[in-house]
Amino acid sequence: MEARFGHVVFSSKFDSGNLARVEKIDKASSSPSNETAPGGSGSLGSNLSPDYEFSVWTRPDCGGTEHENGNRSWFYFSVRGAAPGKILKINVMNMNNQRKLYSQGMAPLVRTLPGKNRWERVRDRPTSEIVDNQFILSFTHRLSDVRGATTYFSFCFPFSYSECQEMLQQFDKSYPNAAQLSPSSAPGCVYYHRELLCNSLDGNRVDLLTVTNCSGMHEEREPRLPKLFTDTNTPRAHRFPGKKVFFLSSRVHPGETPSSFVFNGFLKFILRRDDPRAHALRNIFVFKLIPMLNPDGVIHGHYRTDSRGVNLNRQYLNPSPELHPSIYAAKTLLLYHHTHNHLHNPQPSRHCNSSPHTQTAPLNTKPSHQHQPPPFTALEVSLNQRNAERDSNPALPEVPMVTEENAWVSTEMERADRNSSSSSSETVAPVTEEVPQVEEQVMIPAQQGGVAYYVDLHGHASKRGCFMYGNNIPDESQQVENMLYPRLIAVNSAHFDFLGCNFSEKNMYARDKRDGQSKEGSGRVAIHKAIGLLHSYTLECNYNTGKTMNAVPPACHDNGRATPPPTPSFPPKYTPEIFEQVGRAVAVSALDMAECNPWSRLVLSEHSCLTNLRAWILKHVRNTKGLNIHAHPPHRIHHNGSKASPPKSFNTCLSGPASENTLSRGRCNSHSSSSQTPSPKMHSSPSFTFGCPPPRTYTYHNNTHASGRGGNKTLGPVRGKFISQTSACAAGWHFISALPG
Repeated sequence: MEARFGHVVFSSKFDSGNLARVEKIDKASSSPSNETAPGGSGSLGSNLSPDYEFSVWTRPDCGGTEHENGNRSWFYFSVRGAAPGKILKINVMNMNNQRKLYSQGMAPLVRTLPGKNRWERVRDRPTSEIVDNQFILSFTHRLSDVRGATTYFSFCFPFSYSECQEMLQQFDKSYPNAAQLSPSSAPGCVYYHRELLCNSLDGNRVDLLTVTNCSGMHEEREPRLPKLFTDTNTPRAHRFPGKKVFFLSSRVHPGETPSSFVFNGFLKFILRRDDPRAHALRNIFVFKLIPMLNPDGVIHGHYRTDSRGVNLNRQYLNPSPELHPSIYAAKTLLLYHHTHNHLHNPQPSRHCNSSPHTQTAPLNTKPSHQHQPPPFTALEVSLNQRNAERDSNPALPEVPMVTEENAWVSTEMERADRNSSSSSSETVAPVTEEVPQVEEQVMIPAQQGGVAYYVDLHGHASKRGCFMYGNNIPDESQQVENMLYPRLIAVNSAHFDFLGCNFSEKNMYARDKRDGQSKEGSGRVAIHKAIGLLHSYTLECNYNTGKTMNAVPPACHDNGRATPPPTPSFPPKYTPEIFEQVGRAVAVSALDMAECNPWSRLVLSEHSCLTNLRAWILKHVRNTKGLNIHAHPPHRIHHNGSKASPPKSFNTCLSGPASENTLSRGRCNSHSSSSQTPSPKMHSSPSFTFGCPPPRTYTYHNNTHASGRGGNKTLGPVRGKFISQTSACAAGWHFISALPG
C-alpha cells in the first residue's frame, strides 16, 4: 500500500509491511497535542503541536480476501518526503484492544534510514483511547534532520522473512565446508546443515537447520520423509543415532517478533566455536531448528495467522500437508526422530510412564501440490480451523505410547530409508492413504525416545515477562522434572520469570476467546500427547518488559569468560539483545539439566545443586496443589498412646511466597544441624545424562543459610547468599579440561 499527500508518502510495500489506509488531519480539526482524550492513558510528552498529523488503519490478517479475520495489532510502514526536523503525529485507528500493553509503557518502534539504523522506541509516551468500542493509539515523533530520510514505524522490533534469509545465508558462508564433513572428521568440528524442509502455501521456504558436532556421525543420511525435503539438489543431513534431538521452532504467529530474536540468540550460541558450553551442547544434542514456521504470514504483515487466515498453532493434532505444510513437516520430523533416535534398551518397556495422553489421528496422507495449492472454499477453511477442537476431553484413559500415527510414521520412514538408499535420484516414494497394519508394535517409553526437548517460541502482549507454558503431568516426580528446566532458565537469565510459568491442566485445554479453538491443538500439548515428551514447552516473551528481575549468580570456573551477572535494577524495556540473552539461557539450561555445564551458575546459586533444586520444586508443587498432607512427618506417640504435635521446627503449611527461603535451607548437606528439615522423598528421576560423565555428589560444610522474610510477595529465583566460588568449584567442576576441542 502506498499513499501520497503532497511530498509526504506513506508506504508498506515491503516484507512484513502492514498499512491499509491513511488520512491527513487538518491542523484546524486536530486536538491540542498535550491533551489526553477521555478514557485515554498516558500523555503525549510534548507541549508542541504537531506539524503533520495523520490517521492510519492497519490491514487485518488476510484483509480484502475471503479469509479476512479480526487480527489487527501488527503495523509496519514508512514515511518519507516530510520536511526535516518536523513533528509528526500518527493515530492508529483500528488496532485490537492492546490497552493493557500500552498502559504498561509499551511504545511503537522507530528507525530512520539513512541515519539511525537501530530500532528504538519513540521518545514520547503514546496515548490511547477507546472510541465507539474501538482502540485508538496516538504517538508523536520528531523527524530526522537529514533531508530525504525515510522513517519506519512498527508495532514491535521487526524481523522479516528477507532478514531471516539473509541471516541464514551469512551462516552458510561461515560454514562453507559443512558439506565435506564425514564420520572421519574431527569429532569437535561444528556440523551445520541447512535444507528446505518444505514450501509454504505461497511457495516460500520453510528452512530446517541441523546443528551438532561430528561426534557420533554416521555415513548414512536421514531419509527424505514423505512429502518433505523435495529439493533433491541438497543432500539430507547425516544421521547421529546416538544423540537426542533438541527441537526449536519460531514465528508460527508472524507478528510475535520477539520469538525470532530468542531463536537467533539460541542459534548463535550453539554455533560458538570457542565456548566450551556450546561445544558440550553440540556433543550431547542434535539441534533441529525451524526459524520461521509461517513465512507467508510474516511476508504479508499478519499478526497471528497464515495466508488463509488459519492459526497454525492449533493444527498440531491432525496437520494436513496441503493446508498446513509447515506444521505437518514439524510434527512428522519429531515423530521420525522420536522413533529413529531412540535409546535402545535390552528389555524394552511395554508401558509408557509418561503422562496420560490421547490417541491421535493419522497424519493426512493425501497427495499434495504445495506450490499450487487448490482454491479452498470458505467451508473447508472453517472446518480446518475447527479440527483442533476434536477429542478435547482431558479425562481420557491412558493408552499405549505407539499409536496408529506412530506406526504410520515408522512404516513410512522405513520405506523412505529404502528408497533413499536404492534410488540415485532420491525420489520420494508414493504414500499410501491407509495406515499399514503392524503385527507387533515396539513400545518406546518417553525416556528412551529420540527427542529430548521441544520448545516453540512466541511473543505475548498482555502478560509481562518471559515465561513458559508447560504441560501438567499427574506423576509428581515427572512434574518436578518438567518444571526443573524452566527453573534453571531463571538461574541463567535475569529476565525469565519462573513464577510466571503455567503448568496447569486448564491451560492445556483452554479455548481461545476469539475463535474458540482449543490449546490441545498447540504444538506444546499435541507433541506431548503424540510421543509422551516430558520437556515440551511454549516460551513466551512480552513485547515490552517484565515484572521482576532475577539475581543471577556468577558462573563457576569460567576465568571471567562468561557474561557477568547483571547489576540489580528495575526490569528494563526489552530489546533484541535481551531476547537473545533469553535464548542463550534456554540453551545453557539444557546443560545444567544434564549436569554437563562447565561454567555452571547453579553451583553458586542458593540451591547449589540439582538435588536441592528438585526438592524446592517438589515443595512448590505440593504447596501449589495444597497437598501438604504428603509433607507431614509421622506423628510422635506419647507413652499414654496419644498423638503428639509435630515439632515446631517443621513447617507444615508453607505458603508459596514464604516457601522459597525455607526451601533454600534444604541443602544436600550431611553435616547440617539436626533441626534442619529433611528433603522430601522423591521417586527415581526420569531425567537423562545424555552421555555426560556421571553426576557427582557434593558435600558442603556450610551451615549458613539465607534468611528470608515470609511476607515478601516477590519470589525471586535466587535471593540467598552465594557460596564461595573457590569452595564450589573445588567440588568437582574440573572436567572442563576433559572436554574435547
